Amino acid sequence: MTWTKELDEAAVLATRSGHWHVVLFYLLCGLAAIPTSFLVFSQVFTNATPEHWCAPPPELDALDLPQDLLWNLTVPGEHGVYESCKAYEIDPDELHHALKEYVKERSVTIREGGAIHVTKISQLMPVIGDEEKNIQIERVKAAVLEVRGNVTTCTNGWIFKTEHYERTLVAEFSLVCEQDYLPRFSNTLFWVGSIFGNLFFGWMSDRYGRRPTILLMIFLEVPIAISASFATSYWAYVTLRVIGGLFFPALYQLPFILALELMPPKRRTYAGIVVGMLFAAGMCLLATLAYLLRDWYHLSLATSLPFILLYGYYWLIPESPRWLVGRGRVSEAEKVLRKLARKNGIELRRGFLLDLHNKIKEQEEEEAEAAMLPNGHVNTFTEKEKDELDRRISNMLTFKPDLTKISEEDKTENLEKIIALEVAEIVNKKSKLKRDSIPDDSELNVDSLQKSTQTDFKSPSNTLRRKSIQIVSKFFNQDDDIENRRIDDQNSEGDCKASPLDVFRYPNIRRKFFILTFNWVALGVVYNSLSYNTPNLGVDDYLAFFIGGAVELPSYFIAWRCMDRYGRRWVLCIFMSIGGLACLSCVFVPEARPWVTVSLAMLGRLCAAASFAVFYVQIGELLPTVLRAQAMGAASFISGLGLLACPYIVHLAVYSRALPLIIMGILCVMGGITSLFLPETLNQPLPQTLGDGEMFGRDFKLLSCVEKPKNNTINYDQT
Repeated sequence: MTWTKELDEAAVLATRSGHWHVVLFYLLCGLAAIPTSFLVFSQVFTNATPEHWCAPPPELDALDLPQDLLWNLTVPGEHGVYESCKAYEIDPDELHHALKEYVKERSVTIREGGAIHVTKISQLMPVIGDEEKNIQIERVKAAVLEVRGNVTTCTNGWIFKTEHYERTLVAEFSLVCEQDYLPRFSNTLFWVGSIFGNLFFGWMSDRYGRRPTILLMIFLEVPIAISASFATSYWAYVTLRVIGGLFFPALYQLPFILALELMPPKRRTYAGIVVGMLFAAGMCLLATLAYLLRDWYHLSLATSLPFILLYGYYWLIPESPRWLVGRGRVSEAEKVLRKLARKNGIELRRGFLLDLHNKIKEQEEEEAEAAMLPNGHVNTFTEKEKDELDRRISNMLTFKPDLTKISEEDKTENLEKIIALEVAEIVNKKSKLKRDSIPDDSELNVDSLQKSTQTDFKSPSNTLRRKSIQIVSKFFNQDDDIENRRIDDQNSEGDCKASPLDVFRYPNIRRKFFILTFNWVALGVVYNSLSYNTPNLGVDDYLAFFIGGAVELPSYFIAWRCMDRYGRRWVLCIFMSIGGLACLSCVFVPEARPWVTVSLAMLGRLCAAASFAVFYVQIGELLPTVLRAQAMGAASFISGLGLLACPYIVHLAVYSRALPLIIMGILCVMGGITSLFLPETLNQPLPQTLGDGEMFGRDFKLLSCVEKPKNNTINYDQT
């Protein structure tokens, strides 16, 4: 017996009227979307590479010559297109000799150590008057053509065009030519940080709770993002970016998970959609700010300083009731739901969650008694079968064998029933047996009750872990009522110590995890590569990025309507396949027609964004609550390894504009095909325990469609 139905019904009761849960829902979705969109994609503009060319010799700079003339004289090029990393070699002494009528000597004081030296330097001097200016220009042209030598690398620095970007990190620190790899490398390092941060915060979320983990990320991320604006060197900026990357994508996932676990079943579909729409809106806002500011320093401040307001979430967001029940803290889960209901103008009496639990338990017991085997007899077990069931459950709790092999070897009807029950009650049975052995004594103190329900050896590491959980719990939750603690101990289902390794111990969960991980890699690489590929599409960077964010907005609405009606798996397959084919079609478009390539790329981005919205809902519904954050963190870790390749996939555009899009298209089509091997989650209960997760979707068919919702409503009078 798990708490899946009870928590679904309790969420419905707490949100059946009022508006606070709607406000809370959008606050969580906004937290997951807006700051993270700025955090990830701001470097598209701060690390942008403006058009540039080699700076002329400083002697020519003093003459204030026209820029076009300097390009023609000092930079090799054809038909108005100049080299960005090459220049003609010009000897300053020969130039002074050829322009000796314009050369003047002056004295310059130079301090070397503690000594002061006065030296004379030769310098070309400008002239006054239009006629004299024209004569000088002609004389300079002849002299430069006479003395310039072979083509060489830039020795006098670079000049950056400021038409689109007044100042970027690339221009400020001259990250071009031999150092043009640094912006790509810094982007890669950002994703390295996100890989390890996601693992840590996923583990912390399942161990210490959603709320303290989210608050810790806000507390650390905001000052780090602000301090990146004041970096005095590029490596200082990169270091701060890598530290900031530790919080992405955990900052994107955990508020989404909390919203998913707080809301009633009918609103879960909206979670992924609203997060995606707000993320796209954040990208449009980022493009607008970048266009208006055009300076990396001001843009960095504008995308970090306002988020000081996020510290107010300390008083706004609650803990996840599902996580609390999974940890055996039933009374705290009820308190969260009652507080949510109270803010909605609904009064739920104390103990309502246990009432729901008892009613559903009685209902399921009645259904089990009425269940009939295929031969028409009532489904009962002999004493010998019960002993065998208890022994096998005990062994499975210790060794957790591959249940698929067992079911293949044993073909009898009764044993098939036993095995199904074993899977569904893997963790719950042990805690029930322990609880039954506790004497029903009202005067039993809490300490002895906790000792009697102890199932693990008290090693120093376990004791330290329990103490740390208690400290975090006391800091964020002040409830220490003895009666509440007794209720928790008596109703804990014992499935609260799941670890990421449990993903691999259960064959059905393992299979789903591997497919979800591959889809995440494919979608992550395609979506982020399409976003970073904006400057390679041959149109204005600001406009292309804004269009990319704008086309995502309708994609989420389309995805919402489709998956709410046709389910997750088929919608995900179709969107990923269409997006992949759109990207592959770019290979047939000539580079002389950039807007056709832009249109196909934006269609691919629309489908990728819609796929991501469906995928995030699907992965949250397929994984059980007790390891949802950890499993998503592990999948995101593997996906992050794929994201390391995004900057280099985008860089392939220097060879062919369509080459990055071909790679994205192949990945997208492969992801669409594999998504069909996942079970449908529409109209299905959210799995709470490992047993729920293992049983969910074991017998689905590849070409199956959406099942009709089951009406399991429990009548409950809250007054």
